[in-house]
Formats: sequence, structure tokens, C-alpha cells
Amino acid sequence: MADVTRSCYALSVRSFKAMRLASRVTLFRRGSSPIIVTLLACIVTLQFLLLTRQHPVKSMEVERVRSHRDIMGIREEGTDPVKDCSCGTSPVTDTQPQHNPLMFPVPTRENVFLTIGIPTIQRKGASYYDLTIKSLISNMSPEERKEVLILVFLADTDPRIKANLARDIRRNFSDTIDEGMLHVIQAPLDYYPNMTITKFTYGQPEHYIQWRAKQNFDYAFMFEYSLNISKYYMQIEDDVITVDGYIGFVKQYIAEQQDMWTCLEFSELGFIGKLYKNTDLQKLAALLKLFYEEQPVDYTYLYFNMLNTQMVQRMRKPTLFQHQGIHSSYPGKIQPLKDRFFDQMTKKYHGDNPPAEVFTSMKVFLTFIPRLAYEKTEGYFWTHGSPSDGDSFTVVFQEPHRLRRVIVDTGSVGHPEDRLLSGHLEVSLTLLKTEVNIQCVNDIMIGEFKDGRIDADALEESIQFKAMCLRIKITQHQEPWLIVREIAVFTA
Repeated sequence: MADVTRSCYALSVRSFKAMRLASRVTLFRRGSSPIIVTLLACIVTLQFLLLTRQHPVKSMEVERVRSHRDIMGIREEGTDPVKDCSCGTSPVTDTQPQHNPLMFPVPTRENVFLTIGIPTIQRKGASYYDLTIKSLISNMSPEERKEVLILVFLADTDPRIKANLARDIRRNFSDTIDEGMLHVIQAPLDYYPNMTITKFTYGQPEHYIQWRAKQNFDYAFMFEYSLNISKYYMQIEDDVITVDGYIGFVKQYIAEQQDMWTCLEFSELGFIGKLYKNTDLQKLAALLKLFYEEQPVDYTYLYFNMLNTQMVQRMRKPTLFQHQGIHSSYPGKIQPLKDRFFDQMTKKYHGDNPPAEVFTSMKVFLTFIPRLAYEKTEGYFWTHGSPSDGDSFTVVFQEPHRLRRVIVDTGSVGHPEDRLLSGHLEVSLTLLKTEVNIQCVNDIMIGEFKDGRIDADALEESIQFKAMCLRIKITQHQEPWLIVREIAVFTA
């Protein structure tokens, strides 16, 4: 510590003139003086050393308990002594030994791919954690369940509330706990230091800053507990839902990365769906505890990414988690946030869908291109703006086909209002090609859309010829945008 201090002091003297110069320019522009950057690194290092002298980063390599005799978290009689903590709105109690945060015994799991962390707390007027855990489990395959661990952190400071919540989780998910997939934990009493708020950042009141300061330590504890449990760690909240096959999508997105990365994101909201390598968790926990007073956790992780040289956001679209809650974990706060890029993208009907080209007269929103509605892979088509009378969406087959059934679904789980309100489906028997144009003619209408959907069946009886084109035609202007979620074509 003394050597680091002397070195940084000597460097600061030599850099005094350079600092005066640097004050007139942007600090982090390309070409900044290496002396200035090194001096800043010394300052951050000194701050970190001071923090770790006051609050050492503890290794949370937790011994997995084997018997109920080791469990001290839930008691029918009385409560443990209470120790004051200025970091939150109510006392933090110690109901377990420091070395054993587990509320229930769990068997050890080997070769875990992903830990999913969920902090939960009692909210006034609502409870969401049950829906979140069920969504996570039900949207995994049996094989995926063997390589995922769900970590629930009980963040309440009232021992009675925490005990009741733990009993509910045990009652509702006993099989998941017994197979080692679900860990329920709490932080020991001495993990939270006595803190006095002195920096009122972002114009927020003291009570709110105390709440978010405790949240920083809650998350840090979860990260430290999760060290060496799995290859990756993902943080979500206790009021989200996910989509079928989300573990496979996470694996796919990891495999797609060409460059080094620190954080992959699977939601655009807050600290939901943020994925880190397990090897980075200790450093991230230390940073949260270093700036617990100045920054909320969903800002600190962005700084952490940049410190690890990830300067751009890496977010998968469509996202995999949707925020469902309305009542925030902060008392009295209403937070009806929704992820704009979340939706169920997997196909439902699994049509034959012979090779074809897809065209539309409507503008395309972002990367939701027309062919995604017809291809068997995940995705859908989404217009950028309102469709009008006369707009169309056309599928042109590479070869003519006898059709047996056609299903078209519009709207989606995340955006049910973006369905087709007025339109019909046509089959064209003839295709005219020129150098500049393709035209489908000899049209036969095979059905009208009802509630944004059409299912035309027994077409081999009503259409005696092979079809060259399939066209959705809008017959009335509508204000909502249009999602064509799936076109399933079954050939005869």
C-alpha cells in the first residue's frame, strides 16, 4: 500500500503541468497523454485499496449443506437479535451463520452452464416471484434443467417476512430445491456495513439512496455466492417472464460473438437479462461496493463494461425477458416498464413452406424483415408505420404448388394490438415476370382475416390448380402497426 502511494505521488508531481494542459481538452479523447491515464489509474487503485481495507471482499465459496441440522434460516419460535444498519429502511437480521447463506439443503450440481440470479422482496399490493420462477423452469427442456441453477436471494430485512417467503418457496418448488436446481439464500448480518449517506446524486432523496445503496450490496452478495458455481451468470428481477427455448437462444448468442466481450444483454431494461462470465463476478461485486453511494447498480454495470474495454452494447434482439411488474420494490413506486424488443419469436404451426421469395409494399421496422414471417426460423415481419388500404404482403413460390392449408397469424404476444384489422388472403395461379417487375394474376380469395388471423383449410378441394403466389391484402387503413408473425403453408 505504501509503495503504491509513493509511486502515485511521484507520478502526480511529474504530471502536474500535464494535468493543467489536460483540463483544457477532453480527457478521454484518442491520443490522450499516457501519463494522465496512468495517474487516473493510480487514483482509482488507491480508492479501491482504501475500500478493501475497510470492507474486505470476502470469498463466498459456500459449503453446500447436507442436512436440516445445518439450516438456521426458518424458525417457528422467536427471531435472532437485530443489528441496526443505516443502509436500508429497516434492520438487517442475521438468521444464519455467515458461512452458510442457504435457507434449505441442496445437493451439489456439476457442470452448470448458467446461474440465473433473482433478488426478491415483499412488495405492497403484488407478488411476482412465483410467476418468474415458473416461467424460467417451464420454458426449459429437461436437458437444460440439468445445466441451469436458479438463485433466489431474499432481500427483505424483516425476519418474519423473510421466513414466510422462504416457506412459500419451499412449498411451491420443493422438487426443484431437492434436485439442486433452486438455491434460496440470504445475506449474513455483518455483510452490510453501517453507512451514512453523504452524497445525494441524481437529485434523489436520502430514503431512495439508502434503498439503492442496499441493493448494491444485495447484488454483490449474489455475485460472490455464485463464484465457481457455473460458467456464466445472468441477473434478472423477480417480476419478469421469458420465452420458450430461451437457454438455447442464450447459448446461440454467446457462440455468435466474434470479439472479446464482458457483458451480453437479453433485455433493454435496467439490470434485467445481463450475462457475465463467472470470472468477472468478483470484480463487479467490488465495484458495486466501491460506488454504492454514488451510483445505482444499473449504471455501475455500464461503467464496469467500459473499464473492461467493452465500449458498445451487445444486446440480442429480440430480447428474451419481459418486465411484468407494476409495483416497484421501492415502496410506493409504480413502474410499468415494458421491453420494446421482447416477443415470442418461435414458429407455432410448422408448415411445409416451400422455397419462395417474399415482397411487401410496407416499410420495414429495424431488422424485422418480410422473409422472417415465412421462414421456419424464429422471427416475424413488422411494419414501420401504419398499413393502408391497398398495401400487400406477397409470397412468390419458386415453383407452382398444390395447396392444402394456409395459416396466417398477425400480432404477437408482446404486441397484440399490431394485428391485421381488415384484410383478406388471395392465391394467384399465374406469375408474370418482366425485367423490372413481377406480377401475380388470376387471383382467388380464400378467406377474410378475423381477429388478425386466418386458417384456410381443405384448399385442395376448392382450388384445382397449382398456385404461384400467396398474397395478404390490406383493405382498410389502420393506426396500429402490423406484425405478420407467421405464414404456414401446407402443400397437397
